[in-house]
Amino acid sequence: MLADEQAALRRIAELAAREAPAEEILQAVTVEASALAGVDFSTLLHYEPDGSTVIAALAGAPDGITVGMRSPGTGDGATQRVWRTGKPARIDDLAEMSGVWPQLAHRHGFTASAAVPVVIHGILRGTLVVVGRRQAFAHTIEKHLSDFADLAATALSAADARQGLRLLANEQAAVRRVAELVARSATLEQIFDAVAAETSSLLGNVASTLLRYEPDDVAVVVASTNSLTPVGLRLPVEPNPNGDLSGIERAAVLAGSPTGTDVGAVAVPVTVEGHGWGALVVVAPGPPLPPGSKERLTPFAELTAVAIINAENKSKLTASRARVIATADETRRRVQRDVHDGAQQRLVHTIIVLKMARDAARAGEAPTDLLDEALSNAERASKELRDIVRGILPASLTRGGLRSGLDSLLVDLALPVGLTVSAPRLSPQIETTAYFIVAEAITNVVKHAHAKRATVDVTVDGPTLVIEIRDDGRGGADARDGTGLTGLLDRVEAANGTLTVTSRPGAGTAVRATLPLDEQLTGLLTP
Repeated sequence: MLADEQAALRRIAELAAREAPAEEILQAVTVEASALAGVDFSTLLHYEPDGSTVIAALAGAPDGITVGMRSPGTGDGATQRVWRTGKPARIDDLAEMSGVWPQLAHRHGFTASAAVPVVIHGILRGTLVVVGRRQAFAHTIEKHLSDFADLAATALSAADARQGLRLLANEQAAVRRVAELVARSATLEQIFDAVAAETSSLLGNVASTLLRYEPDDVAVVVASTNSLTPVGLRLPVEPNPNGDLSGIERAAVLAGSPTGTDVGAVAVPVTVEGHGWGALVVVAPGPPLPPGSKERLTPFAELTAVAIINAENKSKLTASRARVIATADETRRRVQRDVHDGAQQRLVHTIIVLKMARDAARAGEAPTDLLDEALSNAERASKELRDIVRGILPASLTRGGLRSGLDSLLVDLALPVGLTVSAPRLSPQIETTAYFIVAEAITNVVKHAHAKRATVDVTVDGPTLVIEIRDDGRGGADARDGTGLTGLLDRVEAANGTLTVTSRPGAGTAVRATLPLDEQLTGLLTP
């Protein structure tokens, strides 16, 4: 018998070595186990989490018993005992046992059974069962069957590994296809459609839906594949302050499955810069989705978020460029208008008066009054030109640095402003940027804040220049109100800096801008 057993085990091992399909190997295990035990009927059963069993392979089964049949985990018998103990079990009289499998075998004339566990990586996955028509099996049957069960476990483990590799390869390929769309800056609609299609295919052509949150606890379908939910459909959802997506799952199930169909759903959040933007939901009929489905969906949700951020940043950049161009054009028009209406007119008048003075002198008349008028016009034109140039770039900033430039900016203001500058001389570009940040922020304070006092602090913090402007005004500043904060943000972002505005109504406004310093200067400032 030992030789027969070794030959049988070798035949099964050869199948496994050739990477035969798991179904073929399990079928061979049941056939060889039947021959070894001298019975007509053997089966491999797979345990469900609740202890119920599913037939995975059969040999010599009576009519009506087929692969895929299920049985609850109730009752007594060899199968149930293996589940409860994880150890081999023998039943000498099936007539005394309860449960579906023992009673079914007894009705077909079988009298005894023996079962051994199939364990994979320490987890009980199934049982190998032989059923005989004689009084009882020999006490050694469990040892012989255990060798076949071990081979079945090895085959299943290898099949799981191969399946896992296939799933991982498919998943990575799907993620890569979506990532390539994101990298090519495809439209959001194209990316949304790809996310829905790829996740549906990855999980077995299930219904996949991408939802975007709207106000008033509503989610809008922005993409769907194999789903009854059309794009644009608005679904009422429950608030989810703790990130609970059960409401989203229920809404997708109700909207995306035929009435009366048992379905399961899995949802993962799409989070954009810390805020819940929406959710990616898959809905499958029948049994629950396989374990790990949420983890497999997460990369797609993250890519969706990246695409949204990229699109928003692109939109912000386009709008910012448009504002910068518009501001530059308006500045040129203002300078042209100021020069034309002011200094240029006075210089023209000066020339005319000087010509009149020349003519008077030639006629022997005293030109003193005309010369005084011409000199007055020339002096006023010179002052107006200095004011215009100072508005473009003050000379005090160029000659004396940021402290000197800010002193000249604030000295004529009616609003008291406390100034602290602890930064050394910086690069002209950084000093100019810092100067106009303060100028624009203080202009906002004077125009809108109704403040009694303001402060300006400029310091160096490691590799960063920090500029803080505070006032005790009415607060409530909002860039959407056109208070100049939008232009201020454009200027800061153009210098690769950051801008933070804190402005609670009635509590004043604090503007904090940070600008990265030059690498050479940073090295000099570092102790």
